[in-house]
Amino acid sequence: ETVGDCYVAVAGLPDPRKDHAVVMARFAKDCMHRMHSMTRKLEVSLGPDTTDLSLRIGLHSGPVTAGVLRGERSRFQLFGDTMNTAARMESNGIRGRIQISQETADLIVAAGKAHWFVAREDTIVAKGKGELKTFWLALGDGGKTKSTTDTTHSSDDVSSPNHNSSMILDGLMVTSAESDQQVNTLMSNKTSRLIDWNVDVLSRLIKQIIAQRKASSSPTKDSTKKHFCPGDNRGAATTVLDEVTEILALPEFDAEVARRQQDPQNIELNANITTQLQQYVSNVSAMYQNNPFHNFEHASHVTMSVVKLLSRIVAPVDVVVSDGKNQKRSIASKLHDHTYGITSDPLTQFACVFSALIHDVDHSGVPNVQLVKENSKIAKFYQGRSVAEQNSVDLAWELLLDESFDDLRAAIFATDGEKARFRQLVVNSVMATDIMDPDFKAIRNARWEKAFTECPNLEEDAKQATNRKATIVIEHMIQASDVAHTMQHWHIYRKWNERLFM
Repeated sequence: ETVGDCYVAVAGLPDPRKDHAVVMARFAKDCMHRMHSMTRKLEVSLGPDTTDLSLRIGLHSGPVTAGVLRGERSRFQLFGDTMNTAARMESNGIRGRIQISQETADLIVAAGKAHWFVAREDTIVAKGKGELKTFWLALGDGGKTKSTTDTTHSSDDVSSPNHNSSMILDGLMVTSAESDQQVNTLMSNKTSRLIDWNVDVLSRLIKQIIAQRKASSSPTKDSTKKHFCPGDNRGAATTVLDEVTEILALPEFDAEVARRQQDPQNIELNANITTQLQQYVSNVSAMYQNNPFHNFEHASHVTMSVVKLLSRIVAPVDVVVSDGKNQKRSIASKLHDHTYGITSDPLTQFACVFSALIHDVDHSGVPNVQLVKENSKIAKFYQGRSVAEQNSVDLAWELLLDESFDDLRAAIFATDGEKARFRQLVVNSVMATDIMDPDFKAIRNARWEKAFTECPNLEEDAKQATNRKATIVIEHMIQASDVAHTMQHWHIYRKWNERLFM
């Protein structure tokens, strides 16, 4: 049965069975392994922190009273002190672990399986029970465990922990000798899942870019016009910071392109593009340093937040029209106006997500102010401003320009104009993550006043005013995503703030 957000399972009813404690221990272990397996699979589609979802399980053994309560929602229920104690085992447990009572432990020992559990170091204080001595059930290797329907006479289906040097790692009981290898394996598997998730997100955006490009009457109309891209041949005296612009230029809405554009989901990416994207994201993950906060998991978390914010940039309800064949065009036009052009330009959306992915590449975990104070080489090179952010852009851009990613680049930007615009979007977005620079702060405040003042500049071009607002939205989006853990679930807030401040 279910009680609130808890699931209650029982063995030995209605027919009693002597091995009920062993059966329930196996069942609990199977549930925990299945939960771990499911969250790992879902992380690829749902994004970072999905594996933070877990279970608490509590086991107790004893007599119960059973019956069906009358009423509108009558159902078979269990009552009694055994049920209450089992509930205390769960509520006083720890995520990812199975807590068992002394009574259950005694039955498991009687079945010859004393090696299945270890004593909990501290006692718990259970409501109505006082202090209780409890135990942790060892989970063992989920890939080698037997089903709960197997015979109960085998004692080799749960690994035997060393009572003097055992520990719990990701819900599994391991010895200290195995812990390093387990940590490396778990981290490697998690990184692989994060890479797959990022690749999936970026692939969908590339499909949108290609779909719009195909719908354009002249997809390479400026291929003969050379656009200077500062990232290709920047002089020694200039830095990424010098490329930051006050206003990003977004393309105007093209109704005909919106009408002709096919569903991006029907676009099939070339195998070379997919392979190169996978390799690029893998290389980016390897370029992140192993520090507590500014790591690849954090970058993926920021990417997820940007994706969510982009998905919520929608028009108000009054954009819904009933104009027959022109309905798609009308909605797209109103979306374009309402979102300052962001929703109608997949290259801008791709640049936002790409910037989130690479914004902390090679971050040492040391703040810019400390790097400058220590007069480090990297601080000197970037003239003491936005040190980590500029370094991240340079490294990620240099990697993208490698000849091994030719097909990927061609999919992202087919012309020099697209390349220059993509570079500008990335530079502005990543530089926006430096919220401590006083000059940047003054510029952003002034830009906000210009964009949303009650007395707008009537002499300013309407397109420029719209682009200024779009620039503010794009930069605020990545800034909010960079600290999104402070606005999400409590366990995420605690996890990242502990990493930042400890």
